[in-house]
Amino acid sequence: MPRIAGVITEKNAKGEITFVTINVKKHRKTIMPVLEQMGVVKKSKFMQEFEKGVPVKAGFKTVKDHVNNLWKK
Repeated sequence: MPRIAGVITEKNAKGEITFVTINVKKHRKTIMPVLEQMGVVKKSKFMQEFEKGVPVKAGFKTVKDHVNNLWKK
């Protein structure tokens, strides 16, 4: 297995990898989504609100329905 800067592995007596240490400064883009998915890193308040938001298609439908109702009046 090639050595990767910022990643250290520990193996047990059988040669199986049991622990991995990752330098978050070097591999932030790769590892942060995984840590967030696992619940290790708490998401920012902005990201929590962003994920609760309305999808674009639903937003367009709401606006279109509103405009159509205005034209009916």
